[in-house]
Amino acid sequence: MLAWMKKWVWIIFFPWYVCSEPLTFNMRGEAALLMNADTGQVLFERDAYQLHYPASTTKIATALYLLELKGEDLDTSFAAEQEALGSVTQAAKRKSNFTLPSYWLEPDGTHIGIKKGEIFSLRDLLKGMLISSGNDASNVIAQAVSPSIPAFMEGLNLYLKTLGCQQTHFCNPHGLHDPSHQTTPYDLALMFREALKKPILCDIFMQTRFMRPKTNKQAATTCLQGNRLVRPGKFYYSKAIGGKTGYHAKAKNTFVSAARFNDRTLILVLMGYQDRSMMFEDAIKLFETAFNQPKVQRRYLKAGLQTFSQTIPKANHALQTYLQEPLTLDYYPSEDPQAKCLLYWQELTLPIAKDQQVGELQLVTPQGECLKKVSLLAAEEVHLAWPYSWFASFSWLWVIGGLGIGLLGFKLRR
Repeated sequence: MLAWMKKWVWIIFFPWYVCSEPLTFNMRGEAALLMNADTGQVLFERDAYQLHYPASTTKIATALYLLELKGEDLDTSFAAEQEALGSVTQAAKRKSNFTLPSYWLEPDGTHIGIKKGEIFSLRDLLKGMLISSGNDASNVIAQAVSPSIPAFMEGLNLYLKTLGCQQTHFCNPHGLHDPSHQTTPYDLALMFREALKKPILCDIFMQTRFMRPKTNKQAATTCLQGNRLVRPGKFYYSKAIGGKTGYHAKAKNTFVSAARFNDRTLILVLMGYQDRSMMFEDAIKLFETAFNQPKVQRRYLKAGLQTFSQTIPKANHALQTYLQEPLTLDYYPSEDPQAKCLLYWQELTLPIAKDQQVGELQLVTPQGECLKKVSLLAAEEVHLAWPYSWFASFSWLWVIGGLGIGLLGFKLRR
């Protein structure tokens, strides 16, 4: 039996990329981005790749880098040092042309009231930073896990590059204003996408208050969650699964949040809002606009006979193919995957039976992710063509005949 072997080969037919249909939304801030957390697909954006001041959304990055350095080992306790708690006014920073240490706190910034020598676990510091937006907690974390706060920031910026945040440069771990402390909505979405992979962060983001524990310096107290979407009240949003707010005069109000509904988790970044209430309103409206989109279906190929064929050497006719089912893809209009269709031929050996799988069709994103695949089948049998089939049969007769004559001769000699 003769064989024709063909390795898997990428054959691109009708390769096209169809532009997605972005969401339309009349937002009231300066910049925004809405991203699918699973695929990275951008559903909506405005100035999402331009630099902005992030304010306290910086603390998402600080939390990520803490976990990168310490993993889940967060129960170690540290005493706060004065270097992490020193403060200076924003006016003094401006007067120095921002040559003073960027991580120095400001008297009117958010804090959890940490005192010099006060002992906290990293876990409580992390909660105080993310739930209550404690700038002091951010500094104490950086001071505790690195040789110095500047060393922490150097490592953090290198770490963010590994997440794809190519335009981000952070000067401090809390987000107080520095002209060089900037990022983009897109980079912030990448940071929060990584944060959603961390169960401990997902749990903290959903907590409505921080129970500041009793310490060696102070009594216990309670601080509220800054993200109004997860707190009972006017802006409570049942689909929200966490987020981080921020504010300072230059950045205005900023917000990174995520919500989940049915089969989608969406990440939203809003920046440059004068009014915090409007920011929360826009967040809910934009999430709902995306979640209310119905899925649509695109048909790439019908079921039945296809035009893909192979002329196989020594075959009695060309290989014809068919699909048992149509090649379709369901998607949300704002998340058009821009898929291209690839054909992979299998290794083939004659004869080929009717209905035998001979290839595979795949819908693949520009990044190479396979979205769907269907089998390509043989429409009819394919055999060796005459005279190859006759020679093959004749050859077998010679073999059989030769064996018979050889056995006969052996018996006669005996």
